[in-house]
Amino acid sequence: MKRGYGGVAIIWKKEINENIKELIDGGNRIQAIHIQQGDKPICLINVYMPSDSKNADIEYKDTLAQIDEMIEKYKDTHEIIVCGDMNGSLDRSSTPHDKILKTFCKEKCIGNTEKCPVKETFYHQNGMSKGQIDYFLFKSNSEIINKIRQIDVLDTDPENTSDHVPVILTLNSQLKKVREKATTIIAKPKWTDCDHQIYKEVINKELPKLMQKSKGIIEKDIKNLEKLLHKAGEAAIPKYRRKIKIKSKGKAIWNEQIDKASKQSKKCI
Repeated sequence: MKRGYGGVAIIWKKEINENIKELIDGGNRIQAIHIQQGDKPICLINVYMPSDSKNADIEYKDTLAQIDEMIEKYKDTHEIIVCGDMNGSLDRSSTPHDKILKTFCKEKCIGNTEKCPVKETFYHQNGMSKGQIDYFLFKSNSEIINKIRQIDVLDTDPENTSDHVPVILTLNSQLKKVREKATTIIAKPKWTDCDHQIYKEVINKELPKLMQKSKGIIEKDIKNLEKLLHKAGEAAIPKYRRKIKIKSKGKAIWNEQIDKASKQSKKCI
């Protein structure tokens, strides 16, 4: 996935590509993925909320509205997890964003869990300001809460150049294995095993007959020529155009839209 605004990103190990699907919902401050696991998939929404600045309240509410739309869209089919830099705190009410965030969470029945420690996640460079503004948020009735093993807020570290510290969620969840699909394909001819003499003899023998039968219809002539080439291949190449079955789990990046576009491009060519 490409990074969003402010570096917001979701990354995962390539070994679980088959369980991940990128969701196109939300704006440039939001990234989301579908995670295939257990009985119900997870919709992971990662967000970088606007910070305090001129007209930030309007943008803050607009970003929350986008998150709300995603929650409404996926709440019946997915377990919802909202995470990221909220630029607002649920443990204080000292800024407008704190109040807006708390109101949103109350209205939408979404929030932090008791398993998350109350601990600062942000330390301003001026050394004066700090607070807990990075969260993993869940729907209050979500089954995924029961799968939380722990949530850790790491301590500050000299090697961490960010003004935020990592927040780590560990889930007791098992990824659902994607069923392999068997597809029948025609194997490519092994031209290295081709008997060139036989190949030439078949073509030289049959080509004059095709030319005599030709009525000047290009499409028909091309099809007849194609049949001749296959006939020569069958005579000269062992196991020519044999059918084989392959198993494929597919990749998250190859979706239905790409598949249709690929087939359409081949038709155009």
